[in-house]
Amino acid sequence: MTTGPNNEKLLFHPEFMDPDQPPFGLFWCKDAEDMQAVQINAVCKGLLTPWRELGEWSELICRFPYVLVAVPPGPERDKIAEELQARFPIPVLVPGDSAFHGCASTRELRDNYGTQALDWLIIDAQELPAPGVLNVAEIDCDAEASIKRTSSGLPLLDREIGGFAPGELSVWTGRRGEGKSTLLGQILLDAVNQGHRACVYSGELPAKQFKRFIRQQAAGYLHVTPQEDPRTGKTFYMVNDDVKGPIDDWFRGSLFLTDIRDKNAHDEDTILRLFEGAHRRYGCDTFLVDNVMTAQLRGEAAMGYYRAQSAFAGRLSDFCKRQNVHVHLVAHPRKTEGNRPLEADDVGGSGDITNRADNVLKVERVPEEKVQELGYSTLLTVLKNREFGSRGRVKLEFNEPSRRLYQMGGSPAARYGWMKKYRGGC
Repeated sequence: MTTGPNNEKLLFHPEFMDPDQPPFGLFWCKDAEDMQAVQINAVCKGLLTPWRELGEWSELICRFPYVLVAVPPGPERDKIAEELQARFPIPVLVPGDSAFHGCASTRELRDNYGTQALDWLIIDAQELPAPGVLNVAEIDCDAEASIKRTSSGLPLLDREIGGFAPGELSVWTGRRGEGKSTLLGQILLDAVNQGHRACVYSGELPAKQFKRFIRQQAAGYLHVTPQEDPRTGKTFYMVNDDVKGPIDDWFRGSLFLTDIRDKNAHDEDTILRLFEGAHRRYGCDTFLVDNVMTAQLRGEAAMGYYRAQSAFAGRLSDFCKRQNVHVHLVAHPRKTEGNRPLEADDVGGSGDITNRADNVLKVERVPEEKVQELGYSTLLTVLKNREFGSRGRVKLEFNEPSRRLYQMGGSPAARYGWMKKYRGGC
């Protein structure tokens, strides 16, 4: 029996190790007794040897066309197979569950059923799929074609991008005050209206202000009352008392907000941890980061601000794909020269963020003096759509009492779920 240098790392009989002698594959056994039972082309790991120390034996192991895990079914077999797949680039086979006939070891199998039973371990074995590599023929994409896409509430936008699909990151850009947060508030409400659950990081708005804004959007212009501030003359729209309860009932269990009063609330690790928790505990599948500029980005000092932004966007994209959820991320553009229109590469000061995104959407207000002439106040542009390659535009009008943006020529009215329980009807 031979071992690694000066210790028992890998046990085998060198005189019985020959890839050209049947069995042609390598038998990986549970312990030295099982290895002795098989003898030819059989090895086992030293009892106290960490798996990471077997790298020096890679050349020997890879001389064989495959390695068979000659261990009865159970956690130990699964662990060995997992370690072998992670460390050696050769096929790993496991015998069928019935091949051991209930025996607790390879030695017991040989003693009870003869050496021919060892041959059946190979005949009955199945090759494990290579980790990290998918067989395209076995990928079921049909079930995903029409799944759970969340419509935006803007039919023209949905026609362009097909709605917001799970597993995707949408980046929203535009200069400050152009209407990004307003439009995203509506998109959250439409998601809730379709039975989704949403969680929001709003880095600039205290919780009460966030709720006032989004509750006004949920109420709509029919359920608000204008009030003029006697000192400034500014008109505010207050949600009517009789609809506040139904709206709260509709929000309950479906709309969540991270608490920015908490310590480290703006830290990117905290944001991601809270999103993970909201997904697992409450079933949230729609998320909003508004906006990346208020987040405290790890590695910013070492990488620089824009690269740190891109890294955070990458982590959000990984979260989307791992948990099959959709994240909306607000990222302001860098300053551009003159009146040049914003492009995808302007987002966050670097094209890296948009490279990580599945959708990139730009919101921009029309100059006030041109609103009447053009007939719309806001332009929504699709700068990138990975799935369909769309680059369309949607013209929007704004209704101040409801704080809603709606398609030009359409209506700001929207029927949300809370209205079904509203005693006054709609």
